[in-house]
Amino acid sequence: MRDGTRGALTILPSIALALLITSAAWAQTRADVTPGTAASAAAAAASGTAGSGTAAASGVAAESEKRPAPGSAEEALQKRVAQLEAEMELMREEMRLLKQSSSLTTNSAAANAATGPTPTTGSTASTAVSATAAVASPAAITPAAPAGATANTQSKPEEEHRPGVQIGPVRVIPYALLHVSLFGNSGGTNNADVPLFATPTGVGNTSATARESRLGLRFEGPEIAGAKSSGVFETDFTGGFPAIGIGEDFGVVRLRLAYFKLDWKNTTLQVGQDWTIFSPGNPVSLASVGTPEFAAGGNLFARIPQIRLEQRWLDGKISWAGAVLASTTGDYPAPNTNPFVLQPGGGAASRIPAFESRLAVNGKDWLGANRAGTIGISVHYGRERVIGSPHNTDIDVMGVSADWDMPLVKRLTFAGEAFFGRNLGGFAGDVSQTFTPDFAYKAGNVLVPGGPRAPGTRGGWTQLGFTPPILGDRFTIFESFGIEDPRDKDFISLSKREARLRNLAFASCLRYKFSPQLSWGLEYRRLETQYLFAGRQNNNHLNLAAAYTF
Repeated sequence: MRDGTRGALTILPSIALALLITSAAWAQTRADVTPGTAASAAAAAASGTAGSGTAAASGVAAESEKRPAPGSAEEALQKRVAQLEAEMELMREEMRLLKQSSSLTTNSAAANAATGPTPTTGSTASTAVSATAAVASPAAITPAAPAGATANTQSKPEEEHRPGVQIGPVRVIPYALLHVSLFGNSGGTNNADVPLFATPTGVGNTSATARESRLGLRFEGPEIAGAKSSGVFETDFTGGFPAIGIGEDFGVVRLRLAYFKLDWKNTTLQVGQDWTIFSPGNPVSLASVGTPEFAAGGNLFARIPQIRLEQRWLDGKISWAGAVLASTTGDYPAPNTNPFVLQPGGGAASRIPAFESRLAVNGKDWLGANRAGTIGISVHYGRERVIGSPHNTDIDVMGVSADWDMPLVKRLTFAGEAFFGRNLGGFAGDVSQTFTPDFAYKAGNVLVPGGPRAPGTRGGWTQLGFTPPILGDRFTIFESFGIEDPRDKDFISLSKREARLRNLAFASCLRYKFSPQLSWGLEYRRLETQYLFAGRQNNNHLNLAAAYTF
């Protein structure tokens, strides 16, 4: 809709009201002379069918001949005024919807998270651009960030309005990421298209995939208890492969996000599956969209069902978030478990939920660089019950993480996380390993049984993003480093199980945005994984990816 037309629609109710009041006042001054004229004049002036001033005047003259009693005329006028006010409220609401529709169309055409789940409220980390955000997540689907943007919140879908479908009081807005990558590995890895660590077995390979593509829906609902209601539902195709000969091309659908929330001015209540508020950031990467870059190599991440509360102060400069979550520990299903039924893992067997909290300092113009920044600290605590004989054993799941995402200067950004904790396999921690079931102490040359052991770990990642003043600020260089270093002695076992003792990764990425919707990236990643018995294993990964978002 054109601006002029919208402006005209905006003032129509005001003009109608002014005409109503003016004609009513004029009629009232003549009430002593021509009783009843006021009501008919007001009706003629405000009626949508009263066409011209001449028609209104003739209507007044005709009505004046009836000359009803003055009290009757005033009562009729008041009723008519009340009726017109109700009609004008309906007009205002209709015009608000028309302007919103026009604004949505305009914004969509002019739009510029990868990264998400936009950054979200200060709670879930107004932190770093999710890998997926830069092109697929919480950012990929978001408009281009300011020059030099490095990271945004964990893959959360952006909050900008877009055209959608109105279903009753709820507006449903579809979004998608179409992602294709060509990749090669020099050696064995745990996963060919998004490798997390090198393996002692396996061979080099070259292939391509589109399974990191994504489909989602955003919901914008009515006001509830004074809060704006909204929701997100998101899936991708990295849920595994069917057991058939060409199954590698049939990526299985996987649930990523499914939550709704209520937003007040300074408070947000959210329920459903979303990124955790513990360790919320991800590096920017077009090569790692289905799984964030450096997972199992210094980057903790998880998307877990939860109930979350966030509170903001000082216009969002200070934020706190707390959550109660399903207890997830990363255990593999028991052998011969039916894949279509849910059986309790160690976290659920503990019969207590997990708890998280995060406190953050946020800025809209960090260091005067005209870009948002944040620094936060978060904690996670849960329990895991190991079922065994002669008795069950409860072990802790805990972690403390610091995260940051900020511009150093206008074109240079700095993002990352650092953490320590125990038994963080549910977050791809401990180099994606869980507890040691048959841990043993060393007493000289003798191994003494110690029962289940929760491995301690520490690690982190960091990323610099630089946008040079060329190519219209569409070209960005990212240099990233990640490391996780679990405590070696926690993996000593009676059965002499193999274990990953350290995983180091670094990556160099070039990204160019042809448009707000289309990006491509070229990335080189080096993985060096240390094993208890197999020693160090290396892999070189090269990835060329393209992403189209809408």
